[in-house]
Amino acid sequence: MLRTTFGEIKTAYILNWTPEQSEDIFTILIELDKIAKVEISRFTHLETPIIETFKLRDFQKGLSKVFQIKLVVAIDMAQKDHYKG
Repeated sequence: MLRTTFGEIKTAYILNWTPEQSEDIFTILIELDKIAKVEISRFTHLETPIIETFKLRDFQKGLSKVFQIKLVVAIDMAQKDHYKG
C-alpha cells in the first residue's frame, strides 16, 4: 500500500497508532522527509486505505514534546538505515 503511493521505500517507521471505533490511524515517517497518515477500516478489508501525505518540515509545526522526541528517534534510525554500506 505504501509502495503504491510512494514508490520504492527504504525506510518507514510508525510514529503513532490511534485505534478508533471503525478504523485504525497510523502516522508513519517515510524515508527522511515525508509523513503519511494512513486510515485503515476495521470492518472491511476491501476498502482502500485513506493516505494523507505531508512534508516533514510542515508536519513538525506544533507537535507535542513527546511526539517531537518520537520523530527525532525515528529520523535518527532512518538516517542510519540510509547510510549503511
